This record gives sequence, structure tokens and C-alpha cells, in this order.
Amino acid sequence: MRKAAIIDTAESLFYSKGYENTSIQDVLDALNLSKGGFYHHFESKLSLLDAICEKRVDAYAQACLKQIEEKKLSGINKLNCALSYSSYLKDASIKFISIMLKVAYKDGAVMLRDHMKMASVNLLSPIVNAAIAEGVAENIFYAKYTDELGAILLNLSNSLTDAVSLLSVNESDILERNRKIRAKTDAYRYAMETLLNAPHDSLILFDADVTQITNEALMLMEKLEEENKYAM
Repeated sequence: MRKAAIIDTAESLFYSKGYENTSIQDVLDALNLSKGGFYHHFESKLSLLDAICEKRVDAYAQACLKQIEEKKLSGINKLNCALSYSSYLKDASIKFISIMLKVAYKDGAVMLRDHMKMASVNLLSPIVNAAIAEGVAENIFYAKYTDELGAILLNLSNSLTDAVSLLSVNESDILERNRKIRAKTDAYRYAMETLLNAPHDSLILFDADVTQITNEALMLMEKLEEENKYAM
């Protein structure tokens, strides 16, 4: 229970103060916890963020399963659901997205994003494989190796998330950034539909305008960076 409380408290502080502006001592003070109690569960602030990411991936998988069961989705809609939940850019929290853009992409915490992607593939592959098999039975997809394609498609989806995120933090021109993000998304959609022999534009990789989401997250990231600069 204590580990869960640390994760929940840190997540709340990261959102309210920003990741960089939150210290381990802030988390300890909020919980009236000793340093020993913290380091028993976590090695660092980054490992704490890693645990938050893992918790969110699990929540994504559960939310996807719930949506599939409640809406009785067809094979292709099940696949679209799982693909959209495979990316942290699905998240409704712009604050979480801004933290990921800052720490995992701008600051280069590669192990953090790789861990999140691996958890996504492990949890969502069974859902994607079942959706592909259903789509084949419905004559929507014409694909072989259906037991292997799930992980391949999820890895492509994760690669697209990386590409969009890196463009977001490295391309300063908004119009050019948006153009490149849309081009990347179209290219990945084409590649994934080709693997499945799926109808053109049948896959929906993001369930919202990813350019708007990333632009809002970048604005928040820059605001928090400015606040951190003045706080130093």
C-alpha cells in the first residue's frame, strides 16, 4: 500500500508542480515518510516516474478491454481501440504528456520510454492478435501469421509515437511540425494496413488530433520550464 501511495502522491505533485520542480523530499513531506521508506521501493525520482508509466499502461489495457466489452466492437474497431491505447499520446492528461515529452524525449530518458513501450506490447498483444483473427474471419483483413502480427503492429505504433514525440520536441516551426507529424502518421498507417491487407484508411492510430494534443503539451512543458528557470 505504501508503494501505491508514493506513486499516487508523486503523480499528483508532478502535475501540480512539474516533474523538475518536484523533489523526492516534496514526496516525503507530503506523506510524512522517511528517506528509507522511499528508497525501499524506488531508486530515484526517474524510477518513480517509470512506475507511474507502468501503472498507466496497465490502466490503458484495462480501459481498452472495458470499451471492447461494453461496445461489442467488430474486429477492426477492436484493433483501432488497442492501437490508440498503445500510445501515451492517447492520455487525456496533457500534464502527463508534457512530462513524457520533457523527460523521455527532450531529456533523452530512453530507458523510460522503452520500458513503457515494452509493457504496452506485452499487455496489448493478446487483444490485438484476437482482433486481427476476428478481422480475418470477417474478411476485412487478409493476413498470415496472425499470432505474430500483433506485436509487430504494436511495435510500429510505438515507433510512430517515438517519431511524433521527437518531432514535437525538436521541430520549432509549428506548421512544419504539424505537417511532418501528419505525414508520419499517414506513412505508418499505410504500412500497417499493407501488412494486414486492410482497406485504405481503415486504421485509426490516434483517436484525436495528435498535432493539437502535442502542441498543448509543448506549451505546458515550456511554461513549466520557464517557471523552473525562475525558481532556481
